[in-house]
Amino acid sequence: MIDLTFAVLVDGENASQAQYSSMLEEVEKYGTVAIKWVYADWTSRQQSGWQDVLHETASSPKQQFHYGKDAADHALVMDAIELISNNHRINGICIVSSDGGFYSLAQRVREKGLHVMAIGKENTPERFRKACHNFVFTKNLSDSTVRLSHQDLNVLLVDSYLRCAESNEPVYLGDMGKMLKMFDSSFDPRNYSFVSLKKLIKDKAELFKIVDERSDRCFIAMHSNIASQAGARLEGVIRKMDTSREFGFITSNHGDFHFSFSEVMNIAHLHVGARVCFKVPSAGAQTDLSDGQCPTVSNVKLKK
Repeated sequence: MIDLTFAVLVDGENASQAQYSSMLEEVEKYGTVAIKWVYADWTSRQQSGWQDVLHETASSPKQQFHYGKDAADHALVMDAIELISNNHRINGICIVSSDGGFYSLAQRVREKGLHVMAIGKENTPERFRKACHNFVFTKNLSDSTVRLSHQDLNVLLVDSYLRCAESNEPVYLGDMGKMLKMFDSSFDPRNYSFVSLKKLIKDKAELFKIVDERSDRCFIAMHSNIASQAGARLEGVIRKMDTSREFGFITSNHGDFHFSFSEVMNIAHLHVGARVCFKVPSAGAQTDLSDGQCPTVSNVKLKK
């Protein structure tokens, strides 16, 4: 498979800044994001909500006054054509917009032999969707109100593994290393006194196991060792909360667990990154994490 290097071009007057971080995460599933340009008339008060998002995601705002109809769209198209013609590092374009007018741009990118991806709403015209190799509906993006805390090393490792496992399991250690860098560009195993990622993973034997190790490659899998802990109380870190659907996920040294808000004491004080204790389900309710599912736990309490 060809390694894709993307330029993400965003119609800032059509896309939602609240979902922008999730959009970038979606593109990173398919390759590396090298360019992040967002087009709008930034003198308009309607675009003020983008400021913090652009700063947090290290994206570049592209200013385009409303000199005429769809001026920002035209600027995006012209920059895209210049990129695919002159920037030979870029072999993938992601257009973030629900505007069907971008279908001709998608066709042009595809005709040049580059990968074209787009992210938009369900009402995006079919001609635009069909011109793309991959079109992702915004409704299928991860909850953009949920931001993962990576202050805990175990949380970072487990979440990176699970993201890689979405496409293939067991996970190639090289792919996991790339994902760790996507989540945290400053990640370095030497920060934790290990000379390599492989040595760090081997030290986390309670989390991972080596399933195939050769001189040129290494594959790992995640342990599902909660059976011996049935009925016990464990500790972990909240890695995700979906407030609209009232559920969340806990990462621990014994794997990932699912919980319902109805099982939480003092839900108002719970947040992503919080350390909690919880009760493991009975032995008859075990679910193997290798199936991509998590056991549901009860009696979740904030750790004091």
